[in-house]
Amino acid sequence: MKPGDLRRFKDGLRGSGSTERVSGQPFVVINIHPHLHEHSTPGRTDFLVGGRIEAGWSLRWVKDNSEALNEAG
Repeated sequence: MKPGDLRRFKDGLRGSGSTERVSGQPFVVINIHPHLHEHSTPGRTDFLVGGRIEAGWSLRWVKDNSEALNEAG
């Protein structure tokens, strides 16, 4: 997963209002913030979904709960 990738969240995601709002929605990865140290905060990502920028989501969660539609070259 890298900036510029077009992805889609899986359908039926449950959790907070933000999680349910993105369920089934396509999005574009804007930025990846990898963790700097082995024991630091896990990587984070920012993306554009439904005309909104969502910032600071868990990189692992986004990867696990979405699929690639078109990867940036």
